[in-house]
Amino acid sequence: MPTPDDITQLLRAVIDPDVGINIVDLGLVEKVAVGDGLVRVDLIMTSPACPQTGHLQDEAARVIAKAGFEARVTVLETTLWQPSRMTELARKSLGWDA
Repeated sequence: MPTPDDITQLLRAVIDPDVGINIVDLGLVEKVAVGDGLVRVDLIMTSPACPQTGHLQDEAARVIAKAGFEARVTVLETTLWQPSRMTELARKSLGWDA
């Protein structure tokens, strides 16, 4: 089985089409857990009304499945995203102060 870090690296291939930055650097990945033959990923969105929710959830599951692992990707609706979750690279790419 992969490690959570392995899965996090795979998730860097999932790009938010609205901003062109991967979901890891955007801070959308809340939790990655591996166990019992299953990869579990919890995502949070930048807004409760994010139009990309389904797309990002499907893409995350797709890249994990492509690597040969069964995935369950859940979007947490009670956890609010904050800009401070972004990496320095993402903030700079968006023109935000780091």
